[in-house]
Amino acid sequence: MSSNDNSTGMRTRCVHLGGRPEGNEPFVPTIAQSTVFNLGTAEEAEAIFSGEKPGYAYTRFGNPTVQKLAEAVASLEGGTGAMVTSSGNAATLCAVTIAMAGRKGSLVTHPDIYGGSHELLGILSDTFGLQVNVVNPSDEAAWLKAVWQAGAVLLETPSNPLMRLIDLRSTVEAAHGNGAQVIVDNTVATPFNQRPFSFGADWVVQSTTKYLNGHSNVVGGCLVKREKLLAEDRRVHKNLGGTVNAMEAWLVLRGLRTFALRMEAHNRNGEAIADWLSRHSAVSKVYYPGRGEGRQEEIFAQQMSGGSGFLAFELAGGGEAAEQFLNRMRLVTHAVSLGGMESLATRPAMSSHRGMSPEARREAGIADGLIRLSVGTEGLDDLIADLRQALEQ
Repeated sequence: MSSNDNSTGMRTRCVHLGGRPEGNEPFVPTIAQSTVFNLGTAEEAEAIFSGEKPGYAYTRFGNPTVQKLAEAVASLEGGTGAMVTSSGNAATLCAVTIAMAGRKGSLVTHPDIYGGSHELLGILSDTFGLQVNVVNPSDEAAWLKAVWQAGAVLLETPSNPLMRLIDLRSTVEAAHGNGAQVIVDNTVATPFNQRPFSFGADWVVQSTTKYLNGHSNVVGGCLVKREKLLAEDRRVHKNLGGTVNAMEAWLVLRGLRTFALRMEAHNRNGEAIADWLSRHSAVSKVYYPGRGEGRQEEIFAQQMSGGSGFLAFELAGGGEAAEQFLNRMRLVTHAVSLGGMESLATRPAMSSHRGMSPEARREAGIADGLIRLSVGTEGLDDLIADLRQALEQ
């Protein structure tokens, strides 16, 4: 069984990611922790460098362990090819660079995209003059009009941290009508809950730091393409420099073996915690996929199968109440990031989105009293007990 065998379910594929060993080979993929590789004869080296023959020359260009991870993530997302990067932001940078090459329109995105992506686009705009058009997708007519005129589209659904959903099918149709590529950040949903390629997306980017690795011990990213990777795609990836070494790739491969089991637990706990918080008097609003009304509920039903373990909620007491809540937590840890086994909470206005101006945060809906909660796989009763005492003291 290979990493690209889609005939089995996700649980089975996760266990066997990296491929079934042949003969007396180890079941767990080895770590090719080497910078350089023997090129053989001059003729063999030429065949490797020209792409005529598969092979490796230098780990920034390619590495056997890194390649196994690329194949594994491509398989889970349902894509044709993938390139592994040193972070989620590096994956986004690669995808934007490729998608905007030769395009005249602006890069269309939305105000509540991940804070790191927001800052990255600001740098690209200030330094290189990238035209970025930020449009609120809740006005679907305005969103689709902008998408139809775009050079490329970068979106995150559900968004981080407000869990807003964007209709992938209509967005892709509008973008493709003008020849624009659509990049979907699928980090929050993961391929367990959402498959953007099923709706025609061109690229999926992932922060492998989060759910794919799942153990809070590595930083990485990946960009996956629906169609076959081109030589130009690989050239951009190689020369932007955000590649990853074998050890980090191996850690993500190890984490992926339990990915499906972990996501089942994250989905259960996330949905239950969102439901509990929605009934608490100290909480004014809960943001969780599948809990929206009207159009948001429709989009969830058509493109997601679960809500993941990530949510946000606003405290009625505002910023001061949010600070007190974070200080009172005992089991949940005050820390950034998401997707690990342990539950984490943070205040986006002072962490992931602090790089945004107050005006930009208000436009994006990032209130001072907003708490972002990454629900782990702990016992549900223990989590609720900790949240209760932190909210009620």
